[in-house]
Amino acid sequence: MKFRFLNVLATFLACGALVACAGFPAWLRQYTYPPDFEYITQEQLRSTMWQLARQVHELQLLMLEPTSTNERQRQKVVELLMTMEYTTSQLNRSGRPSNHPVIDHNLDALRRDIVLARVSVEKNPPNYFLVGSVTGACVYCHRGNPGK
Repeated sequence: MKFRFLNVLATFLACGALVACAGFPAWLRQYTYPPDFEYITQEQLRSTMWQLARQVHELQLLMLEPTSTNERQRQKVVELLMTMEYTTSQLNRSGRPSNHPVIDHNLDALRRDIVLARVSVEKNPPNYFLVGSVTGACVYCHRGNPGK
């Protein structure tokens, strides 16, 4: 009886060690998800969302400054919006469904808002109105989940 218990215990410990290995979840996903499925890890999601939060905060600070004729500020806004375009592209590079349906549902609209805001700021004279929709998009998605 004691031998059987030790065998079961050793098996559970071996399985736990296998599951804890860093590469195991990625290896397992190749067999559990279809090839055209975009799997976004929690780490990738958090990292990208924190980058976007920082970029939105910088954008909000820039918009607090007077924008009448400041070409340097205009260029900063354009560069920041371009950075945000790149950051959002990292969430789903394949364009296929992912394991985050909320992101799948809202990502295209966010990208569109960022591009439209950038184009409107690049015009002469610049129009900063649509920049507000970019910062407001975060509130729209996270309205029920302030910490997420």
